[in-house]
Amino acid sequence: METNIFNNYRQWITEQKMPKGRRVVLLAGLDLFAQQGYNGTATAQIAEKAAVSQATIFKYFKTKQDLLLAIIQPILENLFPLYRDDFLPELDQFNTLPEIVHFIVQNRYQFIKDNAAAFTILLTELLTNPTIRTLFTQVVQASQPMIARHLLGALKKAGINDDLDPLAVTRTVIGQLLAYFIQQRLAPQIVIDESRDLQLIEMQILRAIQK
Repeated sequence: METNIFNNYRQWITEQKMPKGRRVVLLAGLDLFAQQGYNGTATAQIAEKAAVSQATIFKYFKTKQDLLLAIIQPILENLFPLYRDDFLPELDQFNTLPEIVHFIVQNRYQFIKDNAAAFTILLTELLTNPTIRTLFTQVVQASQPMIARHLLGALKKAGINDDLDPLAVTRTVIGQLLAYFIQQRLAPQIVIDESRDLQLIEMQILRAIQK
């Protein structure tokens, strides 16, 4: 499949040059794996949602596991790195800690929100699938130089707590956003005020990392 900068995974799948049958199976798998989990989804359900036969699924993907990898690999090998390379250098333009935290929270949360199904599958599979964990670890390791240069460089320039190491900073920022995302996925009945909630998240992050 072609590689280009993209922010919305579903849109990216739609725009790729591939047989229609493969595309509809990928999109159906994306939806059902996110809604029901990998183990809770049968290939018959994917076929029904995609309006194709199970034979069509196995024409393009030898196993259900192959379909899962075909969904997740582009996320880890294309979506994350390209978004990282586009997002991190933008941090260099900010001078104050509140500006940096505001940009990170708003930008990264929108990215997570735009790709909610993909993130749901990835987070679930990271807990149980060693192949996915290996792919994710490779992306994280490859990202460390850019994170150190742009994210930590900008934060230190703006006055971050000197006692915090890179992992602690990353965990604090991403952890707050993922916790909020997971809350919405697990308890969608809870009424939220997204603007207010993100503002509170920014305040919590600032309290945790500023001097």
